[in-house]
Amino acid sequence: MHPHKPSVRPMPNFEVWAQLFLCDVDSAKVWDILTTKCGIKRKSLVPRMHITIYHARRPMSGVITETEAVSVVVPTAETRFMVMAPGGENPRPELEPAKRKVGIRVQRSNAARETIQELRNRLLLHETSAVLGGRRPSTHSSNAFGARHFQPHMALLRAGSGVDRDLTKLGVIFRREIDTLSFDRFAVEIFRRDAQGNRMAL
Repeated sequence: MHPHKPSVRPMPNFEVWAQLFLCDVDSAKVWDILTTKCGIKRKSLVPRMHITIYHARRPMSGVITETEAVSVVVPTAETRFMVMAPGGENPRPELEPAKRKVGIRVQRSNAARETIQELRNRLLLHETSAVLGGRRPSTHSSNAFGARHFQPHMALLRAGSGVDRDLTKLGVIFRREIDTLSFDRFAVEIFRRDAQGNRMAL
């Protein structure tokens, strides 16, 4: 008989996130508009509203956990509601907003896109061949990890909110009531998942 071979634990999974966090004043304003003007229940709102700028699933040499005070103003006129799923920017029968996470995307014409890209570029500089593992590097419009197409987005509603399928109705109210969204904190967060999938900050 062959001797028993010890089980091999898989290498821990790493996640690198770069995010812009909405300021407290505007977070409260968004919550108020969505609940009072749009009829969304508070339990369906996302608590830590932020724009995801970058995500990788590999350790990145030179990238550390850090938080920086910033001032990024996003005009809402150049934002659109979407289902938070690949292809969710366009209405699709299989993507029911009522059952899925819903948010807004920052369009290319948005005045804040240049600043967002500058912050994103800080992470792109660390995409070495060891990090990419054969993947194509991220660009202004593509991601090496996750969804292929890059577009800055911010989740607003949790899955199961019951929101109307026609998200344009929600968007009209949102943009009418809120002119700009101010983000005051840029954070790079690094997490490791153990063999059981538990998430631990590094």
